[in-house]
Amino acid sequence: MSQLTKRRWPAEWEKHQATWMAWPCRKEIWSNGLEKARHAFAKIANTISEYEPVNMIVRAEDAPSAQKLLNSDIEIHFFELDDSWARDISPLWVEEQLDGSKHSLALKFIFNAWGNKFEPYAHDAKVAEHITQIVQSKVESHDVVLEGGSIHGNGQGTILTTKECLLNPNRNPQLTQDDIESFLLKTFGAKDVIWLNKGVFGDVDTDGHIDNIACFVDDKTILTQSTSDRASENFSIYHENREIIHDAGMSLVEIPEPEARYRDGEREPLSYINYYIANDLVVLPAFGCKQDQAALSMLKDLYPKRDIKQIDANEILIGGGGIHCITMQQPLIQSA
Repeated sequence: MSQLTKRRWPAEWEKHQATWMAWPCRKEIWSNGLEKARHAFAKIANTISEYEPVNMIVRAEDAPSAQKLLNSDIEIHFFELDDSWARDISPLWVEEQLDGSKHSLALKFIFNAWGNKFEPYAHDAKVAEHITQIVQSKVESHDVVLEGGSIHGNGQGTILTTKECLLNPNRNPQLTQDDIESFLLKTFGAKDVIWLNKGVFGDVDTDGHIDNIACFVDDKTILTQSTSDRASENFSIYHENREIIHDAGMSLVEIPEPEARYRDGEREPLSYINYYIANDLVVLPAFGCKQDQAALSMLKDLYPKRDIKQIDANEILIGGGGIHCITMQQPLIQSA
């Protein structure tokens, strides 16, 4: 970047041009069946479409199910997919200012299926390129593994992430923490990075993505989960992260974690943090547990100018993620 070029990564609560999603297709991860997963995705997509445009990526052979379940105003784009986690396979858009002119720039990274955990993934690795062609974005490609769910920004130059994910040797083993931080600062035009130690317990598929444990709700406030139960596997994780957030000079709001749920003896990574902000809307997960109502009340307080729609996320959880994981915002960056 020249000295006359400035970048800013818009916060998720800023105005969107559209939302991008991908239609479920990897049968083996949906133990309750693809049909239930698709109904869950459609519920999210149809809700968002009432507030902003939604683009759904669909394999050609899955057209009948998508066209049956999705609202007619959702735009369907046909190309090959391996999986359905739009957050991690879509480009990330930044606002670029050059000599007084403002433009949208799509950042494209390497996708390796969260450290080669799922195969095949060659089609998913090309999704970001397809999207940039559809929207005709200016593109900048980077030879670095980075998923959208692994970082979060406040729109003012601070990036939030976890060491558990970004320093995992299955991502970029050739890079040190200092290397990765320098890369993030330069690529996103950021000023600093807050490194939490770990993500929520049980988030083994993504190695502790930030979007399951903490997020910005404004430029100075971070929302994270909490528990007073010392028996919780997350108790010490929350305690350590709480201290890091305070030391970073950020305000902290804590939301009770959903009650523990186990599958095959392993704790599932339930999270209220994994919500999606759309234009004038927040889509909040519900899990059918006693904390759901408290989470809804808290989000209403945090986002008083937005509608809050709480939607059952259990079928999405079965596949290994949440509402934020299956959505990606394309910010509205108007040329100036």
